[in-house]
Order: sequence, then structure tokens, then C-alpha cells
Amino acid sequence: MRWTTLGEIGKWYGGGTPSKGRTDYWANGTIPWVSPKDMGQPIIDSAEDYITEIAIKESSTKLVPPNSVALVVRSSILDKFLPSALISVPVALNQDMKAVITQEGVMPGFIAHLLRSKGPDILRSARKTGGSVASIDSGKLFSFRVPIPPIEEQQRIVAILDKFDALVNDLSSGLPAEIKARHQQYEYYRDRLLSFREAA
Repeated sequence: MRWTTLGEIGKWYGGGTPSKGRTDYWANGTIPWVSPKDMGQPIIDSAEDYITEIAIKESSTKLVPPNSVALVVRSSILDKFLPSALISVPVALNQDMKAVITQEGVMPGFIAHLLRSKGPDILRSARKTGGSVASIDSGKLFSFRVPIPPIEEQQRIVAILDKFDALVNDLSSGLPAEIKARHQQYEYYRDRLLSFREAA
């Protein structure tokens, strides 16, 4: 087991907003432009808004590849929790988002689950004080320490937690009490599987 910082797990991307005054950036767009409002699922494959290739070429937003992990860094939702999700298709991000392409030996799925588990701790240590909208201090986010177990252990953890994710999402049309119970069960096992102690 090794410990590292979030800043060292891979290459991080920030987001940007193409000019709303440029219809050629938005009309008939095919690239999902992910913002905090799209972060309600563990896997992102679409968005409410789409942009064009021209917007990618001419604006501050960049194309983020599949198998990246997206994270909300500025939004009132941070008053409640820290949304993160695995990206399954090429997307662009708005300015309230960051994404990481993990380095070799670090599974994106593992990081997605780890961020959900450690979200409260990350918010406690990296949330900016003051300001009208809740936000994350990038320096503190990148210096947050995380455990990186061997790849075989990451694979085992991801397989278990992905099954729980699928079960919870499958139950979305089920009874509310059952959905809540399964979600709590997922959170319990996620936090147990992802609780590592750093050696002194």
C-alpha cells in the first residue's frame, strides 16, 4: 500500500465555458458539456448541454477523455456533499469542474469510489471559507493524501462497489425504503473497503 496526494494520481484538467453569444459553439453540439447539474450518477455519459468541436478549439474548455474522473469544485451542492463521477465518453467541463486522468497503476473506478468515500474529509480540509458560492481550494485538494493499494486490490474493491452501484441504480423504480436501505448498505461497505490507515 502506498500513500500519495490527489495531485499526484494523474493529470488534472480544469473546465471552461464557451461564450453563450457564439451560437456556433452551442447549436447542434455533440460533445457533452458537463456541469455540476449533471453529476447525479456514478457514471457520466451525457449532459444537459452540448457544445461543438469549434467550441473546443476556440474556447477555454478542453476535451476530457473517457476513463477520467470528474469532480465538482464550485457549486452550492458542496454545502451538502462532494459530487464525483467516472466519465465514460469524451466530454468537456464547465469552469466549476475538474477531472483527472489517472496514471498507470491507479484505476479510475477506484478513484471515483474513493472520492465519494472521502468527500466529507476533502470538504473539511479543502473547502474555501467565505465567498458567495461554496468552492474547493485546488492546492488543498491536490495535497489531500489518499491510499493507493496494489492494482489487484483496487480491482477487487471496484468490482464489489460497482455491483452495489448497479443494485442501487437498478432499484430506482423500487420502494423508497428499499432504495434507502441499499444506498446505506453501499455507503457502509464502500467506507469499510476504502478505510486504510497510513503507517506512522
